Amino acid sequence: MNAPESKTTSSTTPDSDATFVPRLSSYNDCMTCRIIGSGAFAATGIYALRMARPSAPGSIVGKRIIGGLGVCFLVGSALRWQM
Repeated sequence: MNAPESKTTSSTTPDSDATFVPRLSSYNDCMTCRIIGSGAFAATGIYALRMARPSAPGSIVGKRIIGGLGVCFLVGSALRWQM
């Protein structure tokens, strides 16, 4: 099902075992994009944590799931800011 991977070799030096290694392109957002993206993740995380508080309606299991998602969104906000 998977296609076999081919190695790219140089024709000028037949003894070398050179393979193609793709480079990761550095991607930089503008400051406005970083602020809006991080703010959206943070606001969603805070909202989810607010919905997971004990006095909010819903089951205990549902509140724990929403609380976990809230923490994940806050971590995503911090990671988004670091991009």
